[in-house]
Amino acid sequence: MKIAVVHSFYSRQSPSGENTVVSDQVIQLRAAGHEVLLISKETDSESNRRLYGLRAALTTANIAGSDPASQLTSFDPDVVHVHNLFPNWRSNWLSFWGRKTVQTLHNYRAVCASATLFRDGRPCTECLDRNSIRAVVHKCYRGSMVATLPLAIASFGDVARRPTLAHPHTLITLNSAAEDLYRTYLPESRIVTVPNFANARAQPSSRRRNRFIYVGRLTDEKGIVQLLRSWPVGLALDIVGSGPLDSTVNEMVASSSLDIRTLGRTDSTKTLDLIAASDGLVIPSLWSEGIPTVALEALAVGTPLIVSDKLASVKALTANGSGAVYSPFADSSLSTALNSVLRQGAEMRMKARSNYIQKFGIDVWQRSINRIYERVVADNAV
Repeated sequence: MKIAVVHSFYSRQSPSGENTVVSDQVIQLRAAGHEVLLISKETDSESNRRLYGLRAALTTANIAGSDPASQLTSFDPDVVHVHNLFPNWRSNWLSFWGRKTVQTLHNYRAVCASATLFRDGRPCTECLDRNSIRAVVHKCYRGSMVATLPLAIASFGDVARRPTLAHPHTLITLNSAAEDLYRTYLPESRIVTVPNFANARAQPSSRRRNRFIYVGRLTDEKGIVQLLRSWPVGLALDIVGSGPLDSTVNEMVASSSLDIRTLGRTDSTKTLDLIAASDGLVIPSLWSEGIPTVALEALAVGTPLIVSDKLASVKALTANGSGAVYSPFADSSLSTALNSVLRQGAEMRMKARSNYIQKFGIDVWQRSINRIYERVVADNAV
């Protein structure tokens, strides 16, 4: 089967699990025997071009800019699999290619300027309940009205008419919560949940560091500040990552007597080795996050998860005893979850690895995606 994968890669200055997922999926599709063309733009390269800010704004608002139509016409794929268009591809080309298109909705960008449905420390659906101009009022993207405006224009009006939602043959969500949200506005027959897989680049480790670990961006919605406020005495935590809250996190750690270390950004190999040797990976997100790639990587190496109950995929990630769930704002909830993981030790590590193989393994994903592609091809043959 000929498959064109379309993706705008996020800047490497802000490490993205989505970028990793797309690259891994392209490799896997080729390994499965498909002929795959990756049609992509790199934000790091594009941003060095003259007037990039203006061009990106016009592209995002779908007023002008690049699209992959000519490359698609030349390749003539059986299926077009779109991941992310923001901010380097416009979306109007989907009106022609939609019948052959599968769109993975990695986040809530189609209905939310910040892509998280989260604002000021709590869930927010104002743009869905009223209109997307509310995002401009609240400066939801990068704290700027000007930066938010193109996203608000792109998502203005009826949800069901937005190009990335209206035209694709099939929409893929990563969890049931996202599927339920989109089914409110779109025919349920077009929406299916297929979790990503993680390409395990490390193996389960018998070495234990007697420390827990957080890996991710240091931002409000990721819950890092609340995690530090709730961290219990007597347990050790390593923080891997960087972001807008770098200085806040460093100050909190420096002023604390707790056993917490900030390691900054590390390369993927070292990060995975740290995860594999940790007692557990903490996912403290305060927003309805999908399936963090780092969570799948942890399960793949048999490292249990301690997951915030705000996470959309919390049940799937901790199924069959592969982790513990806690409430970020409930007294002692985090401590209870951490100690539960410690008590179960090796047994929970085995369950974590088993959960990965059964629900998030490469073979599971490949079977699911093949069925979707085959349905697209069959429907276009009629």
